[in-house]
Amino acid sequence: MSFFSGLRGMMSGGKPMISEKWNIPESESDVDAILSAGTHVIYKHSFTCATCMFSKMKVEEVLEENADNARFHFIDVRTNRTISNLIAEKTGIRHESPQAIILKDGKVFDHQSHGSITKKMIEEAII
Repeated sequence: MSFFSGLRGMMSGGKPMISEKWNIPESESDVDAILSAGTHVIYKHSFTCATCMFSKMKVEEVLEENADNARFHFIDVRTNRTISNLIAEKTGIRHESPQAIILKDGKVFDHQSHGSITKKMIEEAII
């Protein structure tokens, strides 16, 4: 997705496409599986936020290059607030958007929000 198509999607109220490599948790059992074992990146996003658009582009760069190193989970906070709140409750990390939470074997390894979400931060956490 290009920068301008992302902006166009935000301005028109539409939702730009997301990579097929994202997992989209939809239930409490999906969240529990994320919190059990392995390396996971949870990314919380709002399609109406410009900061989110830029953060999503950074996370998706890592996703495209490192899909074998971690599972990547996408949470649309506006349409799936219940899952977002459940993750906040179970991890103890207050909800923000955009937000990236990196888990290793069920434990929070790192988390950042807004401009602190960088490609380097995610790569260092999952490699």
